[in-house]
Amino acid sequence: MDYYQQQALPVRNEVARSHQAAIEAFAQPGTWLDSETRIAILNETRAAASCPLCQERKSALSPYAVSGVHSAVTKLPENIVEVVHRLTTDSGRMTLSWFKHTIETGLSQQAYVEVIGLVSTLLIIDSFSQALGCELAQPPAPVAGEPSKESNPDVVDGGAWLPMLDVEQNPTELELPTSPNIFRAMGLVPGAIAHFFAVMRSQYSLTSYDISLSRSQVELIAARISSLNQCFY
Repeated sequence: MDYYQQQALPVRNEVARSHQAAIEAFAQPGTWLDSETRIAILNETRAAASCPLCQERKSALSPYAVSGVHSAVTKLPENIVEVVHRLTTDSGRMTLSWFKHTIETGLSQQAYVEVIGLVSTLLIIDSFSQALGCELAQPPAPVAGEPSKESNPDVVDGGAWLPMLDVEQNPTELELPTSPNIFRAMGLVPGAIAHFFAVMRSQYSLTSYDISLSRSQVELIAARISSLNQCFY
């Protein structure tokens, strides 16, 4: 499928290619999750917005004051459904105590990172498609195979909820770290980093970029969208 060819607004080839590759990657066995689980996460992410429990929690003063069962459309385990729905509908109020409880239910830290990466990547792609008025990409057929289950030893305790990627930090020309925490946060699963940032970098970069907007215009748009999405990073 040639992504974004059947619509009026121009889309850079780099963006279209990265989105297509990312959707196809859902069908591949991951590091900790098999392909069937990864495809189910794609479907569950798209259905989360219509979940009555999530809607009630979103409108409540505190999501932790509302109990109930998610309206799931897949057979994913309840702890994965909870992560998918919370990240999709109310990510700004996820707390450390919620995270610890989620891990205590039996979801490993590595699997948690892979779920977070998949959901975040899909939200970028689907939001882009919806903004253009395009139909969402159809889920591909899962590919047989087992997750690699390869642990990444190159992580350190950086004071976050999870161990972070251990990389040397040097300031860039913009006086920013070469590896921001949003990159290091998925350090337990390098495959999740590659999946997410392949899409992100095709749309937004702090260094070289091939678009007609100036750097000031890019940052103004990015800052406004971050404010609307309540992203305080």
